[in-house]
Amino acid sequence: MTIINILFGLAVGFLFGYILTRTGITKYPRVMGMLLLKDFKILKFMLTAVTSSMILFYLLGDLGLLKVVPKNLDWGKLVGGLIFGTGMGILGYCPGTMAARIGEGKKEAILALFGMALGIFIYALMIKPVKAAFLSSEINGDIFIQLGVNRWIVIIPAAILFSAIIYFVNKKFSDDKKNF
Repeated sequence: MTIINILFGLAVGFLFGYILTRTGITKYPRVMGMLLLKDFKILKFMLTAVTSSMILFYLLGDLGLLKVVPKNLDWGKLVGGLIFGTGMGILGYCPGTMAARIGEGKKEAILALFGMALGIFIYALMIKPVKAAFLSSEINGDIFIQLGVNRWIVIIPAAILFSAIIYFVNKKFSDDKKNF
């Protein structure tokens, strides 16, 4: 890894943290409001990010400028996602918002960092004994290969659907109104 890669990663990380903080997505009431389907600012932010990155990554991949390598799916990712979601629901933090909150000087985020570190430690201790069970039925993570279709047949309708959801949520729910 070169120093340019490290500096680029740091710059993108700081920009991401700044955007998270400025949009208010790092705030606990926003996260809980999203989980309770009462505040949709995070949903709009995430769908915008997913839609734009889905199009951009695959477009750059098709142009040969980026190598897109989907991860295989297995039970471990499902169980890990459930544990991650539970932790996010309890604390109101994902790793990105936690780092942004630490950058904002919020002391409770440091506690969340210790909890995440503990979770990583438990994972490291547990992965060998349970790896065989969780990885027993792995499938290719590229949904386009699973469906046997050209990726753009999925990407374009998905982008339209996500954009429609963002439009609908913008029309029905105000970001300024306290929904939570």
